Amino acid sequence: MLKVTAEAADPREIRADLLVVPVFKGGIEGPGAQLTLAALDLERFPITPSFRGDIGQSLLLAAPGLSTGGVLLVGLGRMDEVNAERLRSASGVAAKAARSVQRVATTLPQVDLSRSSVEAVAEGFVLGAHADTRFKTRIHEPSELNEVVVLVPSSRLEEARRAIEHAAVTSGATLTARDLVNLPPDRKRPPELAQLVSEAAGGACDVRIRGAQELAAEGFGAITAVGRGSSAPPHLVELRYTPADPIGAVVLVGKGITFDTGGINLKRGNTITQMKGDMAGAAAVAATCAALADLGVRLRVTGLCPLAENMPGADAQRPDDVLTTHGGLTVEVRDTDAEGRLVLADALDYGASLEPDAMVDVATLTGSAVSALGPYAAGVMGSDTELVEALRAAARVAGEDLWPLPLWPGLERHLDSPIADINNTGDDHGGGAIMGGLFLRRFTHGVPWAHLDIAGPAFLTHDLARGYLPAGGTGYGVRTLLAWLERRPA
Repeated sequence: MLKVTAEAADPREIRADLLVVPVFKGGIEGPGAQLTLAALDLERFPITPSFRGDIGQSLLLAAPGLSTGGVLLVGLGRMDEVNAERLRSASGVAAKAARSVQRVATTLPQVDLSRSSVEAVAEGFVLGAHADTRFKTRIHEPSELNEVVVLVPSSRLEEARRAIEHAAVTSGATLTARDLVNLPPDRKRPPELAQLVSEAAGGACDVRIRGAQELAAEGFGAITAVGRGSSAPPHLVELRYTPADPIGAVVLVGKGITFDTGGINLKRGNTITQMKGDMAGAAAVAATCAALADLGVRLRVTGLCPLAENMPGADAQRPDDVLTTHGGLTVEVRDTDAEGRLVLADALDYGASLEPDAMVDVATLTGSAVSALGPYAAGVMGSDTELVEALRAAARVAGEDLWPLPLWPGLERHLDSPIADINNTGDDHGGGAIMGGLFLRRFTHGVPWAHLDIAGPAFLTHDLARGYLPAGGTGYGVRTLLAWLERRPA
């Protein structure tokens, strides 16, 4: 992982291969810009048709007279609209532009010098510099970037260093989730992914892995049914983090469909090429649990990762099957491609039996959420308004957009089934993301609960990648969950 440090140094004298300086829209100078301009014998930074200081833009300049090999201008957009997320995104842009050099210095956090700004810059560089090359035999442009020096006044140096230490944990956890999501589906079938999750979080948590026989014996009928069509049996990973003198208890549940063909209701179109990302919820929960001890979280946290591969095998569940969930509620399967809510139902029911103060599930659940909110925002709904608002506040800290959706009471009747307690689709009456939330609420047994539908932002295509957000797995939700569990103010 990229190393980020802090120094109190003059940007004209810092030894680095590249100096990253912010510019606001229209070429308005950002921190460090005036000193750099003077050293370059420029009256103002050049504005070109392709660089006007807009967010996402960068411009590389030669730097005679400076100790750095060059100057990289990065746009922050309008001065009055800059916030921590803008700094995080601009740092990601800079990291990508600086991959060919080894050491970078930047004045970006001096825009407001708050702890959140320093942390955002550090996160943006680490997340923007990361590239998954595990399966490449030839790398045409290997990254050489290995250190970023954040320049701050000496009076803010210690605070900056603490912010960077925190960012190393949150961004490292995000990268853990990304790496799990980006694994090819043949490398993370349920038994393999169970071991990878255990390895990722085992240093911070006690781990229990239930295999197919234990799941059947303990009544996890929904997870078992979803995994029946695959030659790789389903698993349930339970991660338990117990700090000294905990102040509360929380259950996190992450959907872990290691590959989703749709089952008998086979998927159509090209969305199937992104289905290795259908376990992004489980990846987020595992990565979150792995970071709890490093952040000193004082809550007792149980992470539940139900893992199954949804395949149309000889013994796959069929439309019209009726399965019995962990708590005894029966479900008529109207659509085998609505399988994520089934594995979550078992896990939520079990989680509720642990009597936590709150439960949060994270899932790439519905295309409906993508249609409603697009690829950069997740939907949140739940049974407890305070919990939903606390998660939204945490998402603002993390820079992860989270938008509330209602659990319309009038839609719930569509979950009724003539032959079982409930059906798993709501009979296609619209509001698919909401219907999924209404279904899940049936298994929470009154425990304060929230559901994050991360189907849009969890996995991006190449044409959607931007800033520190890459193509493929993004690690969405990890930093939001950590900010919430730390109880960090927005």
